[in-house]
Amino acid sequence: MYYNLKQEASFIDGCLLAPKLSPIVDLCERSKKLIISICTVKKGILVYYNKAFQEIIGCNKTSFFESDWEHGFSVIDFMEVASVKKKVNDFLTNQLTKSVISLKYHITNFCGKRIYIKHEAMLFNFENEVFMLNYYYDISEKEAIEKSIRLNTKSNLSNFKLISIREKEVLKLIADGFSSKQIADRLFISNHTAISHRKHLIEKFQVKNTAQLIKEASKVIEL
Repeated sequence: MYYNLKQEASFIDGCLLAPKLSPIVDLCERSKKLIISICTVKKGILVYYNKAFQEIIGCNKTSFFESDWEHGFSVIDFMEVASVKKKVNDFLTNQLTKSVISLKYHITNFCGKRIYIKHEAMLFNFENEVFMLNYYYDISEKEAIEKSIRLNTKSNLSNFKLISIREKEVLKLIADGFSSKQIADRLFISNHTAISHRKHLIEKFQVKNTAQLIKEASKVIEL
């Protein structure tokens, strides 16, 4: 199921969709390769998605496609969902200065398949309504190739093997720009412990600061 905007008028967020978006949807429908969805910004309601989007999600449940994007976050890996939410919220908050966003994250679809997604989104204002146009790309094969390169080179792999699961969690949050206090709150640890993890990571990767840590760690882990 997806909203057919060519049929009788549909109201989402009080917006008369059919006459408004049908020219845009016509172009989306012609695409044979792109994975596309459109949602409202006001309430995050998914108002359009093409067949390729439904296939990558692996679901035909009406309840999923008629819900808002908060429910859509449920397919994103739990270690990445907080970061994705933050970036999307920041993007929408600063939409006057930034009209495009690019994200990378993993999802586990309803068929149980884990997929690495590149997600590009832009905002557009159409007849006094703001919409988000989303493009998705399955880059799982790209990730596998680059992982193989990292595993077969002499980068900081030895240092990476020495870090704990908790340190890997901290490392990902550092890369996403979270402060030690924010990391502590998200991982339910003390601020002192979060600071200690950051210090130990810098020591293990033999770097001088956080910027160098992210640069070196990104060679052996997807941040």
